[in-house]
Amino acid sequence: MNTLQNISTSIQDWIQDRFDIRPILDALNKNLRKVVPPHTNFFYTLGSMALLLFVLQVITGLLMMVYYKPTVKDAYQSVQFIMEEVPFGWLIRQLHAWGASLMVLIVFLHMLKTFVYGGYKRPREITWMAGVLLFGIVLGFGFTGYLLPWDQLAFWATTVGTEAPGSMPVVGPLTTEWMRGGAEVGEATLGRFFVAHVALLPLAFIGLVSLHLLLVRIQGTAPLQRTDEPEPTGEELKKRGGKPFFPHHVLKEAMVAYILIGILLTLSILTPFHLAEPANPFETPQGIKPEWYFLPMFQLLKYMPEPIAVALPGIVGLLLFLLPFIDRSPERDPRRRPLAMGIGAAFLVITLALGVLGKLSDTTQTIFGIPYHFDLKGIPHSIPSPEPKAGEDTP
Repeated sequence: MNTLQNISTSIQDWIQDRFDIRPILDALNKNLRKVVPPHTNFFYTLGSMALLLFVLQVITGLLMMVYYKPTVKDAYQSVQFIMEEVPFGWLIRQLHAWGASLMVLIVFLHMLKTFVYGGYKRPREITWMAGVLLFGIVLGFGFTGYLLPWDQLAFWATTVGTEAPGSMPVVGPLTTEWMRGGAEVGEATLGRFFVAHVALLPLAFIGLVSLHLLLVRIQGTAPLQRTDEPEPTGEELKKRGGKPFFPHHVLKEAMVAYILIGILLTLSILTPFHLAEPANPFETPQGIKPEWYFLPMFQLLKYMPEPIAVALPGIVGLLLFLLPFIDRSPERDPRRRPLAMGIGAAFLVITLALGVLGKLSDTTQTIFGIPYHFDLKGIPHSIPSPEPKAGEDTP
């Protein structure tokens, strides 16, 4: 231990002789010792978990890029080669695929926690708006990455997903053609999605998450008191039961990170994603559906005119982006914001219901021993038992 401390001191002294790092070290130490409010529970580790998953996505994505070929001719075979021939390639791909789903879920829960605790209110409006944009980028990762294996499910789900904007007046057809790079999903689409997935979206994510983290560290965790009252100092938070960020909250984050990695490995090994048949533009498979996080939007298309259904998620996103300016109440405590909590709960229930209906739609399920067919709108219809043939005994 003494040897390591001596080496660390020597390195710091060597750097200090060439560059004054004391202001940096002092600022870092001050930030790490910043007291967090007493209500800062395990839900406040979700942001760090999302960042951890992004790092894992970058690492696994770079490893797959060594072998992946973003062409219509070679994409499917290159993914198959990763899965079957590259040592531990199957695990790398499963970690990447499951990491994408977990990242969407955790970023959504992180935003939900921020909404419940009023963390979007003054003076943290920019932090919230950056978070909303980050969630949009995470969904963009899922949409662009889904096509890259170039199998039947990916091809036709992308075909449906890029067709939806085409129903919008004026800009719709141009948007669809811009996304596809032509009239149909093909080589240009795969190339555009690959560039967006591995270059454009990561750069945008890194820039926004840097701003987001900087604001979080400068402004600190939002207290539960009203926005028109002075925020408590570190000493006041200590008196109320607050603890320093390091080591108390860092220990919580380490515990949750350990559990998260265990869950990710377990899902990757026990419930892997399988490749479907290679993409075939001339054969439409039955029951094509997007990933679970797009199911609510997919199901919405079945209940209302397509232009409205396509525009509605964008309107909801804009409202979320502008939420700090829409909700002008100074209250942060969820117990004192019944209207906001009610609207949030209703939105959550509707979203979950649309997702469940989207999952069940166009399937046959057995419930309490009775078979049901769920139509395209997710409405169940019991399946009558077949009539016994002549001469057969009726049970």
